[in-house]
Amino acid sequence: MIGKQLKFLRELKGKSQQEVCSILNIEQSTLANYENDKRVPKIDILIKLAEYYNVSVDCLLGLKKTNSETNDCYNYFYEEGDANWSIRKIAKAKEVSYEEMLEKSCIEKTRLDALWYGNSQPVAEELIRLATVLDVSIDYLLDNSQREKITSDEELILRYYHKFPEDVMELLESFCSLEKRKDRGIILGKCFELEKESSSVAADEKYIDSQGKSQPSSGTGGGTIAV
Repeated sequence: MIGKQLKFLRELKGKSQQEVCSILNIEQSTLANYENDKRVPKIDILIKLAEYYNVSVDCLLGLKKTNSETNDCYNYFYEEGDANWSIRKIAKAKEVSYEEMLEKSCIEKTRLDALWYGNSQPVAEELIRLATVLDVSIDYLLDNSQREKITSDEELILRYYHKFPEDVMELLESFCSLEKRKDRGIILGKCFELEKESSSVAADEKYIDSQGKSQPSSGTGGGTIAV
């Protein structure tokens, strides 16, 4: 499930399994089992790994892209909270009943009972199912973030970030908060200008290139060569 993600993030950070295990205080065989999908990390380990690799738990579980540039930008939208697992609290706020959760999550009743009443912690697959039913990010579900999910405006800013990482990050850092629609609107406007300018430059380059190709080669163009 998440083995490839974990290995990718570790290699991206340029660390060996032994180095990661030493920092996180876990056995190397345990991390190896995680990366080979032989075992699934528990919540506390998931959070530790996410913090160490500087990604959201959603990224760690493959719900968001995990290239290094995206991580820096994606995490910008989330404010950290205190990890405190409570599915009932969020379900109540979302007006999702136990019966509805049981039906939509497809989690076995005895297992959901244990999760619902806080007698057990969910594994990765269960986290994904629960977050999907409640329509929140996994980080919010774990109370590891104060925000349910990023807005559609912020999703659009993320897409612009893929094209212009340095420019968009500079814009993001110039604003204290993205919770204000006005601030998001200003950033989106500037992103649109960046794209427009980029398209204009690309069009000019294409035109110049086409003109160059249409010119006759040196010494052979123009009129007919007399024999």
